[in-house]
Amino acid sequence: MVEGKPAGKGDPTSRAGNRKAEPLINIAECREQANHYKRLSGVSGISKDRAAALKNIARSFVGLAGQLDRLASRARNEQR
Repeated sequence: MVEGKPAGKGDPTSRAGNRKAEPLINIAECREQANHYKRLSGVSGISKDRAAALKNIARSFVGLAGQLDRLASRARNEQR
């Protein structure tokens, strides 16, 4: 339940998690974002700190893509 919002009013999943929710971001979008932030980190004229932060964001998106992939694989295996 979203804080201050009654259950069932636009929540993407039920309390039991039985309803299928549309993902906010998919694996391909995560990879696109990772590539985008990696490119930004290589732009000349930015500070080392900013480049490092952009690289960290890129790595986070790569990690999220991997987690989403594993989650989808587990969901497929559970349906068998």
